[in-house]
Amino acid sequence: MLKLRDRWPRLGLAFSGLTLAACGGGTTDPPPPPPPPPLASGCGGVATPSVSATLDLTPGQHVTLDAAADVRAFRLAGGDSPRDYQVIVQSASQAPGQSVDGCMRIRAERASGNVTPSRAPRLTPTGGELNRNLQRRVSWFERERLLRERDLRELAAVGAQPVRPGARGLHPPSLADARRPPDLGDTLSFRIGVGANLVVNCRNPTTVTGEVRYAGEHFTIVEDLQFHDQPDSDRFSTEDFEAIGRQLDEVVYPVDVAYFGEPADIDDNGTVFALITAEVNKLTPAGEQSVVAGFFLARDLTTRSSCAASNEGEIFYLVGPDPDEDFGADISLNFAHGLARSTVAHEFAHLLNTQQRVTLGGGNIFGDREVAWLDEGMAHLAEEVAGLRAAGLGTRANLDLDMITASEEQLAIYNHFHVVNQIRLGRFLRGGCPTPDPNGPAATRVLGDAAGEDPGGVESLAFRGFAYGFARWLGDQFGAPGSGGALPGSREEELFRYLTSGGPAHFKGITNVERTLQTVAGVNMEWEEVLSLYLTSLIADDRVPAAADPRTQWSTWNLPGLYRQLSESNLGDNCPFTRVFPLTPSRMNLHVSTNSSTEFTMNSSTGRYFSLVSSGAAPGLILEVMDRAGADLPPRARAQVTILRTR
Repeated sequence: MLKLRDRWPRLGLAFSGLTLAACGGGTTDPPPPPPPPPLASGCGGVATPSVSATLDLTPGQHVTLDAAADVRAFRLAGGDSPRDYQVIVQSASQAPGQSVDGCMRIRAERASGNVTPSRAPRLTPTGGELNRNLQRRVSWFERERLLRERDLRELAAVGAQPVRPGARGLHPPSLADARRPPDLGDTLSFRIGVGANLVVNCRNPTTVTGEVRYAGEHFTIVEDLQFHDQPDSDRFSTEDFEAIGRQLDEVVYPVDVAYFGEPADIDDNGTVFALITAEVNKLTPAGEQSVVAGFFLARDLTTRSSCAASNEGEIFYLVGPDPDEDFGADISLNFAHGLARSTVAHEFAHLLNTQQRVTLGGGNIFGDREVAWLDEGMAHLAEEVAGLRAAGLGTRANLDLDMITASEEQLAIYNHFHVVNQIRLGRFLRGGCPTPDPNGPAATRVLGDAAGEDPGGVESLAFRGFAYGFARWLGDQFGAPGSGGALPGSREEELFRYLTSGGPAHFKGITNVERTLQTVAGVNMEWEEVLSLYLTSLIADDRVPAAADPRTQWSTWNLPGLYRQLSESNLGDNCPFTRVFPLTPSRMNLHVSTNSSTEFTMNSSTGRYFSLVSSGAAPGLILEVMDRAGADLPPRARAQVTILRTR
């Protein structure tokens, strides 16, 4: 967990033959003289092809090349003073689970003067593990992924049908069916069809009876009667339920609804249930390191006549405190308290996304749901915006760690809502933990496995980090500006409400992003350009001159400042915070004899980062991107290269 130490928190936690996307006043030279003799080895050892594009960029300017000939070989002009670049070789492929092997060769055209000797990049040694509870929070989404996949498979097996507003199932009411909000002290029954080893079924549900412990304007919290046999010291108190409930009502509900749409209220009772049940605790055996914190099940939005385990209503299932391991792994009161807040923000976004597409939108519960990466990106964004609202902060404030942990209250909010997202994003930028992949962000299957699903395992954390970061950057860049929004700073929720539904046609994934930008933001932009800007922002934010393209910036977070402060906190010994910034491009020092090649692998919609640095006069450079045999990268890679001059 994050604590305060003095001021620092401690965490427990376009030209001829060239496609141009540039900002600034760069120029383009005519084609250069014939290149030097070809290399004898490296990247296939083939002769350099003709160079059709020469770039002479100004500091802060970036260009993206996507024509095959330009990607294959291009020239960076030299100069009498130092020139530094970030080069991002990208696969703009939209095919999930696909990767491509490549190689980049860089060599100088002429002497560069006084330069820094070439050396290999140094990777900071990894430190220890995160504290136990933070580690458990980071990893529990692996179990959530399995649970949701199995739930959908079971619904398909039984032919489950969604509840439509005004046409509920005909099964006799036996659960929380009263057509009114429940009162404090009411006893309600629910069905849950999840058992040991995350086995799910529609046919033989377990009935759980609980007592209403909080009855608010939007949320009702029910405590499983199984917890009543525990000592009062091991249970949430009346004050705990009130505190959790008020945050759900006053923070989570308004911001999630503003961003992702109104719930359908298919049970006509005007409330959303949060059931804290020992049945969730039982899903994590004692001693397990990855805890099931809670979940939303799509089955509860289907008719009970087609899935007997359906509650035909808006409901979440949450883990309860169990410090003595009566039902499963030990869950302290404080840990359960924090999980209840952040888990509902995340799972409520999943519920609203499904209802906008299926329940209210008339879509198919199997075919019209959002793809995994974008669905998870918005759900993790829901955690962030709930945390901002709880702390009285807004978007587009260029926040760093100091700014968001200025008080003990804000510190607790940061621990509940933000730190885990920054761990996931850091893991994506770093290329994994504890040992970073040399390909960095390109190592992650950001669009999912071959079926487009969450890849699972530790890679799931980086997968979610890409998605969360993309959603945040998208809101920063294309959300409506101005006041009067759900949060101070912007009205970006309008963008996400449309993205949640996918519009009348229920577009999904990349197509959904493109159509939402067109419809809501009035921007006609294809995925290749969106991707290049996002990937550039990860290395350019708050690092380039003010004249740089603002689309390469984040405005809600100051990424380098945030991660530098995290590395200087007590979390600095923990991956991904062991570096000043998690993303460390392969560094190449430029000098008179620069002549190097680097092999790489990159997954769909990712990029391999290279940092080109000179300390004296900058040489002219020839850069080649190819497969490992020296041929063009395959068309399926949809290769493109972004070059950003930073100095």
